[in-house]
Amino acid sequence: MYLTSYITKKESGLSEYLKTVIENSTKDHVNECDEMREIMQAYSKKREVSAQECVTRACGINMKKCSRGVIFVPTDDNALKMSRPMSYLENTTLESVNVWMTSLTDKYKSRPETPEFEQMCLADFAATCRIVYGQQKKGKDVLPLLNDMGFVQKRKNDKPAIIRFYRCSQEKYPEKFYGTLLKLYIPHRSDLELKRRHFPTYESFYKSGCVQLPGSDHPECVRHIVKRNKDKYEKNSEDIENAVEEFEQNRGVIDEWCNLAPESEVERLECIEELEAREPDHEHVQENVPEYSNQANAATEARAIREPPTFDPTLLRQMYQNLNQKQACVFYAVRDWCVKRVCGLNPEQFFFYVNGGAGTGKSHLIKCIYSEASKILCKLPSHSEEVDIANPTVLLTAFTGTAAFNISGSTLHSLLKLPRSLKPPFQGLGNQLDEVRSELLNAEILIIDEVSMVSKPLFAYVDARLKQIKGSTKPFGGMSVIAVGDFYQLPPVRQSKTLCVYEPCEIDLWQEHFQTITLTEIMRQKDDVAFAEMLNRIRVKGKSDELSQADRALLSQTITEPSLCPPDVLHIFATNKQVDSHNSVTLALLHSNITNIDADDYKKDPRTGRMARQAQPYKGNR
Repeated sequence: MYLTSYITKKESGLSEYLKTVIENSTKDHVNECDEMREIMQAYSKKREVSAQECVTRACGINMKKCSRGVIFVPTDDNALKMSRPMSYLENTTLESVNVWMTSLTDKYKSRPETPEFEQMCLADFAATCRIVYGQQKKGKDVLPLLNDMGFVQKRKNDKPAIIRFYRCSQEKYPEKFYGTLLKLYIPHRSDLELKRRHFPTYESFYKSGCVQLPGSDHPECVRHIVKRNKDKYEKNSEDIENAVEEFEQNRGVIDEWCNLAPESEVERLECIEELEAREPDHEHVQENVPEYSNQANAATEARAIREPPTFDPTLLRQMYQNLNQKQACVFYAVRDWCVKRVCGLNPEQFFFYVNGGAGTGKSHLIKCIYSEASKILCKLPSHSEEVDIANPTVLLTAFTGTAAFNISGSTLHSLLKLPRSLKPPFQGLGNQLDEVRSELLNAEILIIDEVSMVSKPLFAYVDARLKQIKGSTKPFGGMSVIAVGDFYQLPPVRQSKTLCVYEPCEIDLWQEHFQTITLTEIMRQKDDVAFAEMLNRIRVKGKSDELSQADRALLSQTITEPSLCPPDVLHIFATNKQVDSHNSVTLALLHSNITNIDADDYKKDPRTGRMARQAQPYKGNR
């Protein structure tokens, strides 16, 4: 920090002084060497430096390149050994060496006076010739440039080089645009040849001028010469420029879903058109209905998440109105808590567990709570004054990437930077603490979907991590938590116990804090009550319980021969082998020309710890 502050310190007084010296020297019309000597003396006298920096600068002064193209070299050898202040340089004799760097343009103007080089434009010279140095000057077909500019050689094998040049806008800077064209594609040895007496501008010379090229018997229009040479290097340039301009104007997020599932995309667009054509219902318009706001994603690494979709206000209003009684109780309880939090009443944190079978509207409730709570909590005074209000106030999380993707959230591990191993002792964030803390500083509510897959050790780790991030000893760092899921569904991995199973030897945050709300009304299959009730009976059925005859008969109605099933419907199999077989057969029916490409297989070397690529891909399962 000290070094950075020192080398970037402001020296406005010295800058103004040097500007004055440069202006005075320009008025006096002194030569460049004297001008740079005055600037160097002014710099050495006025700059305030320490003795240590003085020695360092004196030892390296012979390598200093000044802005006007002159290197200053001390002729006194003792200057390299001095340890006195900078004022010593006042008595040091300095001499100047001209180090003006010659460009490719300068070398082109000094090209050999042979017929081949005389008719060569700058673009041809850059593409077909190369400047040689050292021992290469003794090579075959090497020609000297004029004015001691070096040596040049035609490229062998007739392979021209790729040239790069500055391109400016024809509309904004027409003079620069036409000047570039003339310098690139008109043979010349001086810039004066590109601006004739009767053509004061490059544009006028390009449009109306004529020149007689060396070896030609008659003059030729400048426009035709430029076009002939330009076509060799700028093929389809106008089409490329138009494509780049169109891309810049239409730059944005590309929705790949329309390519992956075109049928769903068509249905989505039809729904949007239907909503836009629908007349607004002014009788049921509620005040303070929030608009859905995108969740900011400040993460730099790639994650399996989606940005929350932007809902139409009319659709949001319908979503709120479609909440049943139990859903509305949870929704308004959270909404009231958010209002109290914004008003500074400091309500106690809440812990809700929203339970229910498939189709009871758990995901629908999550969307409503997220949109409403995010809109209200972003108005917290502390958020508007101290931190970035774009950071999320409600966190959408799940255990797996698929579950997090379904709610447009992120996994608990990626959001809270949890380690793979959850065994004690607790591992802190270390240097990442400030970064994660700044991202989650606004967060007030944590929503965990598919909570049945969360194990007790993971839940305890989430509690400890939030305490560390928030700097609070309250449960979950003082954040309110909404756990959503169904314990009849997938359990945690590796035979871990679910949160609802009480174990006296482990920390039980679940039994101690969470209040259960069970959703019972089927929302997804409202039009098929018999099927919905059967799904709930299967949900709670034990392994040894027999399936009733009525349920068996209802399921038997859907049994169809595999050959009669449409090939484009979803197929579910018990094993991966059956899935691979079905996918291969379906793919063969859709495409006749199939190419199999083996994936690169890597294996960790136990001696070095590095991943080594295998010569043959691995066969079998790992």
